[in-house]
Amino acid sequence: MKKIIASGPVIVCDNRLLVTLDKKDNFYKLPGGTVKGKDSLEETCRRELKEETGFECRILKKLHTMKLNKNPSTKEKMKIELHHYKCELINSPTDYKSFEHNGHKVAWIYLYKIIEGLYSVAPNIPFLILENDINADIK
Repeated sequence: MKKIIASGPVIVCDNRLLVTLDKKDNFYKLPGGTVKGKDSLEETCRRELKEETGFECRILKKLHTMKLNKNPSTKEKMKIELHHYKCELINSPTDYKSFEHNGHKVAWIYLYKIIEGLYSVAPNIPFLILENDINADIK
């Protein structure tokens, strides 16, 4: 069975979560991607953030890992491990406008709108909210 190990950052600024949207999926997801070669999970986290958003970050701590038995988009059976890290941007954003970067729409979504179900998001986002890895002052 195919196995995927992926890593990515969880970045919250002013009660907004940094997410991306690409042509592969019809839901917002955390920046991130698969481990390549001998890269560590932390190196993968930083690399994928830079590739997908242009931002650079510092890793603050490891968060919960989500394990899936099928691809959320294709429903193909496979083993997926999603490793998450709480991060902070090296340069904080000056505004929260959406923009395009390397084929990804980059957006800052209010956490309360995610919790209220106003956005379609990847399954690891509600998972991390339930684990209290992502939290905010609900408006």
